[in-house]
Amino acid sequence: MRRGAVAIIALAIGATSVLAQTAPAKMSADQAREEHAYAIGVQAAIWGQPFIDNVHTLYAGLKAGAVGLNYFRKFPNLKTAADKFVNTPNNVSIDGYACADLSSEPVVVRVPTLSQSRWYIVQIGDYYDQVVYNIGGSKGPEPGLFLLTGPDYHGPLPPGMKQIKVRTQLGVIANRVFVNGDADLPAAREVQAGFLALPLSVFQKQGLRFDIPKQYEFARFEFKPTAPEPLRVFDTIGFGMKTFLSRSDDFGDADVAAAHGIGLSVANGFDWQSLDEPTKRGLTRAATAASAIIEDTYVNAAETVRGWRYTMGGGRAGFDYALRAAMAANLTGANVPEEILYPNTRVDDQSAPLSGANKYVLQFDKDKIPPVSVFWNLNMYDEKEFFIENDFKRYSIGSTTDGLRKGADGSVAIYIQKDNPGPDKQSNWLPAPTGSFNLTMRLYGAQTPILDGSYRLPGVTRVP
Repeated sequence: MRRGAVAIIALAIGATSVLAQTAPAKMSADQAREEHAYAIGVQAAIWGQPFIDNVHTLYAGLKAGAVGLNYFRKFPNLKTAADKFVNTPNNVSIDGYACADLSSEPVVVRVPTLSQSRWYIVQIGDYYDQVVYNIGGSKGPEPGLFLLTGPDYHGPLPPGMKQIKVRTQLGVIANRVFVNGDADLPAAREVQAGFLALPLSVFQKQGLRFDIPKQYEFARFEFKPTAPEPLRVFDTIGFGMKTFLSRSDDFGDADVAAAHGIGLSVANGFDWQSLDEPTKRGLTRAATAASAIIEDTYVNAAETVRGWRYTMGGGRAGFDYALRAAMAANLTGANVPEEILYPNTRVDDQSAPLSGANKYVLQFDKDKIPPVSVFWNLNMYDEKEFFIENDFKRYSIGSTTDGLRKGADGSVAIYIQKDNPGPDKQSNWLPAPTGSFNLTMRLYGAQTPILDGSYRLPGVTRVP
């Protein structure tokens, strides 16, 4: 036998010996079932996180009358610190929100033709917290009739309508219409009145003459948990699957099919009572692990520059389930970055927490003003991400703020502090509270330098 062959055999014998010494002890049947459930459960809990957030917010919104079922619940006033309906509100648009129930029939969305130029957007999303389509926005006006169809619709497309396919049985519709201050509200409300959502059957019988029903039955959207607390995550996901998905997904969706192994299905939700104890133990561990993974993913999902966090996965994380889960858990309903990007900071340029005990300036040099095709707007929030009341009644400031001044060199300075900085700076003042706060910049129509990272906002600088 050749010396090389002997050496190879010796190495193989040695490797086998090492593997034998390090191989884990054989699992019992119970241990194997627990680990199997753990493996499937982690994936299912991450995949299903958007359902958890939407199960809670949908029913709460319908019950409070903040969202219309197959019609727009319109808010005709600019938001202030008194508004606690939605976190991180903006102060530059009036809005309308609808849940489109596509399980029985399509929903028609009507977008008006405007006589004057005005930014608007109709954001269409699914209940995986993904953006399906944006009507208008940075693309410009897009008037017409749009037909939202669910996964089980195979009927004809009425003439003159553009179809928007939604892969869940319910669709999210959010309409925003720009308002250039209080004096512009009457004109903006006229525009808002032209945006409509209504069931296809109503449109076919009555056209756009749609009377909103006085009472909608939405009790079917209320989640009443039955599983023990350690399994509540999967109980909620199961309810979301029954509510949001098509029955055909039980056979045609690989992620749904994989979840069958832990008692999850579209047909039955979460059948936890049929599970054995090892499987329940594995799922209990999986829920904890998935939560930690989602939290860690969100922390590391953003690029942080000069204190500002840029998260580019809004609205289209797709099959990156951990990123999708992180966005749904922390920034539900975020749009895609080229439409609206939301950099946030809680610190100044020295990484010190922002506090109303200090004075700050956000300085944009002439060639460093945010490159956007629409406008930019800086918002002041408290720890719960709501506007903060102030005597000046200003909650945000930006490129469309009436009277915003530029320096002689074309630069723009925003003064962020509790006290009025004086007549010469008041036009550029964003009032701060006594204590802690955070800032979110809204970039509407972010251009290429923002999207490719070559432009980043300046840091918030503390001044004497």
